[in-house]
Amino acid sequence: MAKPSLSFLSEGEVEAIHNASLEVLENTGIKTSSKKALDILKKAGANVDYDKNQATIPRSLIEEALRRVPKTVKLCARDAKYDFVLSKEEPHFTTSGFAPFITDWESGKRRLSTSSDLARWARLVDYLNNLNITWMSVCANEIPAPMRDLVEFVTALKNTGKHLEPEGLSARKAQYQIEIAAAVVGGKDELSRRPIFSAIQSPISPLRYDEGEIEAAIEFAKAGIPVVSLTMPLAGETCPVTLLGTMVVTNADNLGNLVILEFASPGAPVIYGASSTVANPRTGMCMIGAPERSVIHMTLAQLTRRYGLPCMLAGGNSDSKLPDMQAGFEKATTLTTLILTGGVDIVDGLGAIDSANTMCPEALVIDNEIAHGVMRACRGFEVNDDTLAVDIIHKVGPGGVFLGERHTLRHYKTEIWMPELSDKNTYETWQRMGSKSMDKVAKEKVKEILATHKPQPIPEDVEKEISQILKRAEAEFLTKS
Repeated sequence: MAKPSLSFLSEGEVEAIHNASLEVLENTGIKTSSKKALDILKKAGANVDYDKNQATIPRSLIEEALRRVPKTVKLCARDAKYDFVLSKEEPHFTTSGFAPFITDWESGKRRLSTSSDLARWARLVDYLNNLNITWMSVCANEIPAPMRDLVEFVTALKNTGKHLEPEGLSARKAQYQIEIAAAVVGGKDELSRRPIFSAIQSPISPLRYDEGEIEAAIEFAKAGIPVVSLTMPLAGETCPVTLLGTMVVTNADNLGNLVILEFASPGAPVIYGASSTVANPRTGMCMIGAPERSVIHMTLAQLTRRYGLPCMLAGGNSDSKLPDMQAGFEKATTLTTLILTGGVDIVDGLGAIDSANTMCPEALVIDNEIAHGVMRACRGFEVNDDTLAVDIIHKVGPGGVFLGERHTLRHYKTEIWMPELSDKNTYETWQRMGSKSMDKVAKEKVKEILATHKPQPIPEDVEKEISQILKRAEAEFLTKS
């Protein structure tokens, strides 16, 4: 199979980033207020200073962690037809996550999101054929904060049969998430065999790990739940302004996390993650549609190929406040460059506008189509006698027409991509069809999906069990608050 591919750096330059990251971990080290994580590092052989909550990690521990971590990870789903494997062979797509705002389904105006919005969002993801994972993309702002993440997890679980990717905020919350998912699949052993969710854990750049999140990640690792180590350094603010310095911090954040999890539970499935970008020099705010972000993630994709690690990297992002031309070109360019690099297992960011502060239903539907088109461009082709088509060229001859040939009919569907939303008609036909812009077509598609698509339901007895688990969680967390 001939596939287009990009290598941004030479092997030697990739190795330089790797060695710089190891030097940072060995000499500068990491910081965490989690005694549990520090104890794991101490037992493994790291140099731990409990008074400063810091640890320096020898190169040998990092190399051992890289040997222990699985190089392929199976992500399963409530509906088994959506199971897939991360093996660096093909990309999979998900949305962006945990945004406080959504563009209203009817008015298109930006507002705070609710659990009902998350339910509808999950149903859209369940329907869209190029989306493989459901994030908790919008917040259930009406739910009390101590219970919000658990309610969001259950809301998404009920409204999609696809793999889920919630956030892990504390060891106790992780235990509840594991219990809920185990109720769905038939027990914790079955959940370890068929993890229907993976958990986001975000190192705090530079080189710091929140106590709650790292202890949640340790719980997930021990239960066989894949952990996505999603670090988000911002060039010039939480990491050096140089793109290579940003990559070194991003990589060190991931490798430090990897050591903790692999020594907590050898062979734990860990997914290398990054949502790194640059700061706007005028405002200090992040720019997720920036071309520099593509450069950072293309290079990180090469680095994960060097490690053989499954990865989730950001693409398909935009800083635009609407699903407009800016959103289209930023999303298409960040998706195309990332996928052309090869070896990217998961691309996150679809459906997001407003620097990922707002989720937009129309953008999600449009991004699904962009992803499909980019995949066609990057898919490549088989080089053989049939595809070279010399015999059919000879048969038709100079001045001939290929339209009626069986060879043409046989290859049309596989060779030529036909979009669902984009208009490819003549101007006159487009006028007769209502002269609709793409965002209007997408809005109509959103309404159609929500009116007709019903995800696979959760059995009634399982729903009752989940309700009881949530009641126990409410009694625990709301009483504390």
